[in-house]
Amino acid sequence: MARGSKHHDCPITSKTKRKFCSQPSQSVVDDGILEAGVDTGEEQASEPFTDADEPLSGPFPGGPHDPSVLKSFKSHVAAAIWFNKERDPLKLQNHSYKLTQWVFDEHVTNHKFWSYIDGSRLRPLVNCSYLIGNRVVVSAFCERWQPETNTFHLPFGEMTITLDDVFNILGIPIQGDSISVPEGVRLDKTYYASLLSSTLGVTIDEAKNEMSRYGGNGVTLEWLRLRFQSVSDDSSLEFIEFAARGFLLYILGCTLFVDKTGNRINVIYLHFLRDLNRVGRYAWGAAGLAFLYRQLGLASRVGCRQIGGYLTLLEAWIYEHFRNVVSPHLRVEYSENEPRVNRWEPRKDAGLSLVYVQALRQQLDHMQAHEVIWDPYRGHREAHPLLEITFYTGMLKCLDIVEPYYPDRVLRQFGRVQTIPRNPYTPSRVRRVSDSKSYEVVYEYFDGLWQRWRDHVLADANRSTPVKFSYDCTPEYLSWYQKITHPYVQHPDRVSAAVDSNEENHPLQRISRALCITQSIVDVGRDDAIRQPMKLYEAIESIQHILLGDQVQNTRTYQRRRRVQNNE
Repeated sequence: MARGSKHHDCPITSKTKRKFCSQPSQSVVDDGILEAGVDTGEEQASEPFTDADEPLSGPFPGGPHDPSVLKSFKSHVAAAIWFNKERDPLKLQNHSYKLTQWVFDEHVTNHKFWSYIDGSRLRPLVNCSYLIGNRVVVSAFCERWQPETNTFHLPFGEMTITLDDVFNILGIPIQGDSISVPEGVRLDKTYYASLLSSTLGVTIDEAKNEMSRYGGNGVTLEWLRLRFQSVSDDSSLEFIEFAARGFLLYILGCTLFVDKTGNRINVIYLHFLRDLNRVGRYAWGAAGLAFLYRQLGLASRVGCRQIGGYLTLLEAWIYEHFRNVVSPHLRVEYSENEPRVNRWEPRKDAGLSLVYVQALRQQLDHMQAHEVIWDPYRGHREAHPLLEITFYTGMLKCLDIVEPYYPDRVLRQFGRVQTIPRNPYTPSRVRRVSDSKSYEVVYEYFDGLWQRWRDHVLADANRSTPVKFSYDCTPEYLSWYQKITHPYVQHPDRVSAAVDSNEENHPLQRISRALCITQSIVDVGRDDAIRQPMKLYEAIESIQHILLGDQVQNTRTYQRRRRVQNNE
């Protein structure tokens, strides 16, 4: 496919405050983001297709017009939303709070134990996890995830969580051996019981009993904690090693590999914890990213109601790139040498009702390319370097999960002009259907390709040229992108079933008015805000009244007074 070298400024509109509404502003349409003659489906049936699980073979109302990329879009949650069929906010499988339940006695020394944990290079996961996930933020972004490309599709282009993001947000290794069980290992009940016995020091009978409690090949996180929480330097070296493996397995079950079982972790990960001196040589970050990609793919299906994976990584990525929309709280104690996840205080849900998801959805529908923080690590690369493996192009693996990784689809995230990317890989077997339980995707994978990743990085010629503006793309990119994507989740001519945005006191309108005030505070800056405590108090008081539904005569006091002061 053709690639252009001349950069193009993606269309933007004036930076005016926009209310949450059910359709794009006229300026957005005039600037060409919504092309004239876009098929919104008004002349077609108002119900989703009855053959939703069949591959897309022609144009879909609202896009894509070219079905060659998003072939499973008819079973996507965004396709249902286009026809006014809503999904409640997703249930988040977040086990991060369990990390606080493994309590170490501060009066007991554990130097030997912690030396193993430090050597694993997974210790950052202990302290960086967000204890409570934000269902609204996660749900709104899952509506935009397209598993064929493993990217979020926004009105102005694609974005994704890259290896660069994983390394800098979490501070764990993205380079090393893959999390792949060697061929020839027979994965049966006998193997799992033997693995559990040899690595954690339990008898074969104990291992079988614990795994049989809920079926499958997992153990509960609570069982691991109760068995090894008492470890100390006074314990035998053998028990310390057992406890270190148990704790590492516990960490993995609370973070990178959270699945929908609720409280268990597959014992197969002990295969990679057997030699404690080699644990840090695995590419845990790459495996965690593959696992999260698969969970996002499942969550994009209209029938899915929950999501697993390491949602702290997803939320922190959103805070880094979309801070102008989700407005995370900056952690003032953050230091530059910490993982970037520690830079943010996670936002609590403003509310769990559907209208809050719809509010964020419509904000993202109205968002423009210049409002994104494309490369949040720019200017901080001394502490947060861009590793060459970030440009690896191919498959990421986590046990039986194999997911493609496409850095050429998100070049702007590396400070490069976005060009038309190559076509996605074709799975050897695929069934992306409405029911996530029947979801199946299989790609060809060879460990040797990952081990020789330097032979499979994006060539310099395909990395385009440096951007002049962070959102630069080639002239032909946008016209190509509009054909293959579904740029807006909300139908431009329909108010969503749970939204009556014309009502002044509706939550969407109240959120919009409150955001106007918070943005003005952000614009002033922390130092100026502290020097004007009364004005800051008045702004906070106005926000409180608005969110409570009270009538407020002047909701822009803080911004207006600031303007007067600047003119003095």
